[in-house]
Amino acid sequence: MKTYSIILLLLIIICSGIHCKTVRAASSSPRRTQAQDSAQTNVKDSICTTLFTQSIFDTLAPRAVAPYSYTGFCNAVINWNRINPIPIFSGDTDTEKKNELAAFLGHVLHESHDFQAAREYSQCKTFTTDSVGKVYCKPVGYVGGTYTDPYCSLQHTPTTHPDGCACAPVPESTSMPGYVEADQLFFGRGPLQTSWNYNYKKLSDALRAEGVDICAAPDLVATNEEYAWISAFLFWTTSTGAVGTTCGQAVKCEGSFGSTLNVINGGLECPAISGHESTIWERLNDYCAAASALGVEELLSLDGCDGLKYKFDQCVGSGWCPACAVWEDKIGAPSTKEAQEECLSVSAPKQAAPSAPKHGRPSSSSNSAQIVMTALTSSLLLLSYLM
Repeated sequence: MKTYSIILLLLIIICSGIHCKTVRAASSSPRRTQAQDSAQTNVKDSICTTLFTQSIFDTLAPRAVAPYSYTGFCNAVINWNRINPIPIFSGDTDTEKKNELAAFLGHVLHESHDFQAAREYSQCKTFTTDSVGKVYCKPVGYVGGTYTDPYCSLQHTPTTHPDGCACAPVPESTSMPGYVEADQLFFGRGPLQTSWNYNYKKLSDALRAEGVDICAAPDLVATNEEYAWISAFLFWTTSTGAVGTTCGQAVKCEGSFGSTLNVINGGLECPAISGHESTIWERLNDYCAAASALGVEELLSLDGCDGLKYKFDQCVGSGWCPACAVWEDKIGAPSTKEAQEECLSVSAPKQAAPSAPKHGRPSSSSNSAQIVMTALTSSLLLLSYLM
């Protein structure tokens, strides 16, 4: 009985101490500097100090606009890897890190128009703001009245499984006639142009412990550096599309750029058939440019997206992909099936990923103690994210 009491008292003290520290950190502690973060994290967080420089960022995206910046990217990588069980750009060697970063940059440069598009052009290239900074969009072809959000899936609601942010037809703004409120639309935003109400719900769940409701304010992805990069990291490390592996796994386990494209835009660009040549070519050229800037040894395999190698050769031959010409004979082979299976067995996303719950629900109603501890740990980790 005495031993039990001592243990119970210790648990109370520990939990109380954690709670007090977390509350102070969330409410009043100053944000750590990048140098302080780098000193406190392991070598896997050093990609910006050893491999990816401001000069490389500026070379790849000389006209980058907010919320895209080199400092914001580096801070986001450090913070993400400090608290997430599924790290990013954290291979065991510099070669592995550069391969993943080059693939990631190839996609985000393409999706964001070289970091010039915070919001999807067709939905909000024309926008205005009111006196308090609220953004209003004029989608292409919109002439007023109720607007139907093309990225609102009514099959995904806050009460369905899989779930999604609540969405509905959007009324014309009364204060800004001819426009609709951006925070009621779920079009593409951020480095990977996060779109659809169900993908915003995943991001909202991941940021819930920060007190941020992305479902209610999706335009934060277009205005807040941290949230913008988090949106891309979350997709890269957790979304599998119809492929069954994440982009991070496709790079690490398959050695494949093609599979990452299949995850991100399968159905439109994979198979790589006629109808999307310019989109595919632009994406390939961005990937090649990133690979050259980072000094990778060879491109990742183009397997995993049927027809992509043919499109690569076609693009180089036509002159549409000048950055790819130097890589024509330097394309890697995919990993063997055995190597892929072994890699996937150890790199599968952990069951309780604190910053990226798939649907924001516990996987089981049993084992309540484990659920409580997981929830507590998740909340504490996420509360420390933006310190």
